[in-house]
Order: sequence, then structure tokens, then C-alpha cells
Amino acid sequence: MPQTDRTAQGAEPPSYAPATRPTRPTHVRYAVMGFLCVLSFLTYFDRVCIMRVQENVQHDLSITDRQMGWIFSAFWLAYALFEIPGGWWGDRFGARRTLTRVVLAWSLFTALSGCATGFFSLLAFRFLFGVGEAGAYPNIARVQSRWLPADAQARAGGLLWLVARWGGALSPLLFGSLLRLFDSPGTRSLLAHLPGLHLLAHLPAWRLGFLACGLAGIGWVVLFYPWFRDEPADKHSVNAAELDLLYAGKSPASDASAHRPDAGIWSALFTSTNLWAVAMFYVFGSFGWSFFVTWMPKYLLQAHKIDYAKSEWMSALPLLCGGAACLAGGWLSDRIVRMTGRKRLGRAAFLIAGRIIAAAAIFAVPHVRTTQQAVALMCVSMAAFDLGQGPAWAAIIEVGGARAGLAAGFVNMFGNFGGNFVQPIVGAQIFSRFGWPTLFAVYAASYLLSGAMWLLIKPGKIFYDKDGPPRGFEVLPKSASVPSPGGA
Repeated sequence: MPQTDRTAQGAEPPSYAPATRPTRPTHVRYAVMGFLCVLSFLTYFDRVCIMRVQENVQHDLSITDRQMGWIFSAFWLAYALFEIPGGWWGDRFGARRTLTRVVLAWSLFTALSGCATGFFSLLAFRFLFGVGEAGAYPNIARVQSRWLPADAQARAGGLLWLVARWGGALSPLLFGSLLRLFDSPGTRSLLAHLPGLHLLAHLPAWRLGFLACGLAGIGWVVLFYPWFRDEPADKHSVNAAELDLLYAGKSPASDASAHRPDAGIWSALFTSTNLWAVAMFYVFGSFGWSFFVTWMPKYLLQAHKIDYAKSEWMSALPLLCGGAACLAGGWLSDRIVRMTGRKRLGRAAFLIAGRIIAAAAIFAVPHVRTTQQAVALMCVSMAAFDLGQGPAWAAIIEVGGARAGLAAGFVNMFGNFGGNFVQPIVGAQIFSRFGWPTLFAVYAASYLLSGAMWLLIKPGKIFYDKDGPPRGFEVLPKSASVPSPGGA
């Protein structure tokens, strides 16, 4: 008999019986994390790959640097505007349906980016790509809150952001390899002789690359939708011991109200000082971070005479270092929280210290002499910044409670609008008029402001506590015994 997705339709989450005899938990949660990691990788791979071909795109479509800044920003604007609707949709109808819609939509417009004929069409496709991808991370947060135990949230967040950063890091390298494959005589000859595909043989490689990226997302959906269930109890392959692990100390029906409309949630969403502080933390942090996925190749070209093809590894290194720091910071943060019972200490220590180090390193970048020194400082800045990414992601889930998807949508909306949308436009104006040292000084200031926001954040305070914390994410007393998932 096929499985049903009852909770996505608004029904009460199913009850479950605790394990009546000692048994080993199944490991379905690890497969869920596998799907989320692939999804996280694809989100950054698809949004960053345009950085690798911006020179080709600008040449073929006669696009200026300032117009390219608007094209970069179009994605982030749409992504920001539709984050709250995407998070609400997941809380209302379930992450399974919402993530399927998200990935199909962004895959379509990624592919269509390869069909652009000029500035306005590419601007439109990148904007719609942002609309499509909006809601991905809020719904990842929702899945994470249900499918992982409480003491694995920061570690899981660190792992998700590791693969996200590595998706961005490897995007220029993998996309560059894909371009070289499509430009090879063998591939051109093969396409020319395939029925119905012969027209592709004459397209520029960057156009074919965008089409290939769209197909990768469709493949993820084909595997994910038939297999996944919003609630662990709806997945027949999850045994009672794993349910005990995931639902420890929580009534299974306690967050069913998240599927019912409630006008009070919107007032709480926009008036919560705690949630606003988290959002501003992301605003200022995103402003500095987005340099690495927009203007870094341009900086290496103008300041160090390294062309785009030769800067692939240089552009990748900071993101690779950041990914490793994401994992380390998440693991250490969870460990400190378990050992001390002090959630704020376990989250804030990495975030504040990391932002200070990131600011100092990014400020120094234009003041060193060699390319190697500049790239090394960028790696230090990114690693310090991302040391707090896992703890920050866990804090969003903690503050969001049963409305983790909506809270993550709120934070991502303002974070991306104030940081990633503004930075490509403002950044182009600054380095064009005042030079790169001024721009890096602005990045350093934004990192310091981001760290200062954590003085106002209380990760244990749920912004809308009517529903209580999400299932599997209760605030446990320090002395409570928390089952270990063996890694998330």
C-alpha cells in the first residue's frame, strides 16, 4: 500500500508507541540529511555558476559592469521578497510539496538563463530564478527540526552549510570543466549528429552549461518526492526506536496547529525584537559575504591581473575553508551547549569572535602585495565568518520554534535583501568610484555590525510560543539525558 503524507494536508501528526524492547534505531534520518545536503549543494552551485561565465555573458550580450551588478542583485531581490511566502507555504502545506515546487521552479529558470538574448531577458530570468529558489532554506530548517534530535541541530546546520559553501566553491571549477567539455570537438560533433539536438552544437558553452544545471535539479526532485515524508512517523521504514530518538520528551500532536491559520503569528513575526536582531545579524553579515560570490574574480582580474579561467581555484579556496569552518563551528557549539547548558554562550562565542577576525582579515586584503597573500587573507576571513554559521542556523530554529520555516523565511528575506541584494549594486559603485580598498573597509565595518547584533539575541526565547518548540527540539534541562544520534 502506498504511503500517505497526512500531515502535509493539515491532519494531526500521527501518534507513535515508544519502543517496548531494546532495539537499534533505524537510520532514515541520515538519508534525509543526504537529500538536504545535495539540495544545499545545488542551491549554491546554481546561484554561483554565473560568476564563472560573467565575462563571456557580458561579451556576448553587451552587458556593462553596472548592468551585471543589477543582474546579480535581481536574484537576491526576488529571493528575499519571496522567502516569507516560501517559509509560510512549507509550514502550511508541508516541506515535501514546497521543496518540490522550489526545485522545479529554480531549475526551469536556471535553464532559461542560457536562453537570454540581452540585459533585460537575463535580468528577468535571474529574478524569476530567485523567486523559484526562495523558500529552500526555510523548508530545509523545517525538515531539520522534525528529522533530527535536539542535540544535533548545530552540527547538522554546520554540515548543510559546509556543502552549501562547497557548492559555491566548486561551482566555478565544475562549471568551468563543464564548459570545456561542451566546447570540445567531440561533444560538438556528438550533438551535431544527435536527432533533435543538432542546434545545440552551435550554441556557446555557457548557454549549454545553464541548461545542464537545470536538469540536475529535476533529477533531485524525481528521487526526493516519492521517497520523502514530512513527518518521521509517516515513513514506514522508521522504526519505534528512531521515533523515540526524534520525538524525545514531546507530544506528537503539539505542533499540529502550525498547519492552521493564525492571525497572531504575523504580529509576532514582525514585532519580535529577538527575530529582528537575528535578521539584522544576517543583513550585515551577508553584505560582506556576498563579495565572494560576485566580485572576487573581478577583483583578482583588476588588482592582480588574474583572468577568470586562472582564478577558478583562487575563487574556490575561501568557500572551501568556510565550509570546513561551518562543520567545526557547529560541532563545537553543540558540544559547549551540552557541557554547560548555556545555549547563548554556545552560540554567541563563535559568532562574535568570528566576525571580529573576519573584519580584520578582509580589511587587510587590498593592503598586501602578492596575490597569494590576498587570497590567504580571504580564506581567513571566510573561515572566521563561517565558524558561526552552524550556531546561527541552530539559533534560527530555536527562535522559530514550531514555526521554524516562517522564522527562517523572515530572517533570510531581510538578510538577503539588505546584504546580498544591496552589495552587488553598491559594491560596483564603490570600487568603480573610490577603489577596492574603500570597498573592503566597508565589508569590515559590516562584519563588526553583524557581530554586535548578537548582543541582542536570545536563542532560547521562541518568538511565538503559543505552539511550543518544534518536535524533537525541546529545551531540555541541563541534567536531562539527551540521546545521541551518532552524528547527523
